Amino acid sequence: VGGGANTFNDVVVVSIGADKIVVNSDVKAIPAAPMIQNERTFVPFRALAEAFGAEVAWDEATQSVTAELNGVKVVMVIGANDYTVNGVAKTADVAPFINGGSTMVPVRFVAEAFGINVTPIAAADGSIADVMFAK
Repeated sequence: VGGGANTFNDVVVVSIGADKIVVNSDVKAIPAAPMIQNERTFVPFRALAEAFGAEVAWDEATQSVTAELNGVKVVMVIGANDYTVNGVAKTADVAPFINGGSTMVPVRFVAEAFGINVTPIAAADGSIADVMFAK
């Protein structure tokens, strides 16, 4: 963490099943816990995007969530595998969904759209326990 060569300005860590997020060593509550569903890791979109300074908007009419960060705009629609990055259509292998009032998105597709490195951290049994995001 930091600004030098081979370091990251921001590091965010989420734990599967935990309603907390660690942002550069600060622990914050989040409205929904990250989860694994259909062999994919999902996180609450707003919590992750805002941890990196993105602006996030929800459109009830279209059931879509938009995040903008450093000139990159990602739009995802609940239940749809298709999403856009700066207007360019992309397809994920799983769709975002609502869980407890939070939009849950597949972490890798969204994070990589913003240029954020994703590192899963395994538990002793080989399952994913934590996910580290670094930019």
